[in-house]
Amino acid sequence: IGVTSSGLHANGISLVIKRALTLPEKLLTKLPNGNTLGEEALIPTRSYVALVEALLEEEVDIHALLPGTGGGVSKVAFDKRAFSYRIHTWVEVPALFQFMRELGVSLESCLAVFNWGIGYYIFVPSSEVSRTISIGQKAGYQLTDVGLVEKGERKVIFEPE
Repeated sequence: IGVTSSGLHANGISLVIKRALTLPEKLLTKLPNGNTLGEEALIPTRSYVALVEALLEEEVDIHALLPGTGGGVSKVAFDKRAFSYRIHTWVEVPALFQFMRELGVSLESCLAVFNWGIGYYIFVPSSEVSRTISIGQKAGYQLTDVGLVEKGERKVIFEPE
């Protein structure tokens, strides 16, 4: 399950600055959502503490919790065992990340550097997915069933485009 991020979460800030400095307006460049590149880059990282507390209080069978920072989407394959992580659905990609693509950053690089719209991952049994999403929404978070874990080669299979 993916929990929507608030924005950059500090990961990839060097790449954002590097690209921004090549633009005429630099960090004051307006994005399609009306914010400047600098404003988007400075959105504070959201805390997921209240979400985790709500899940623990409801005794959700949590297998793992993982921040979506430091390695982008590829970080999902954190477990060293032979598991494939099949991502079949994704959240709306934030304007800042879409703009990076427009500036020529490849999708592969974006997925390796940015959280790409998911700031936190929750691994639960399939029988707990709906309940987990409901609890998260009641706690004020947007959760999405983004995929599943399968036995197989340790890798992330990202199906959405």
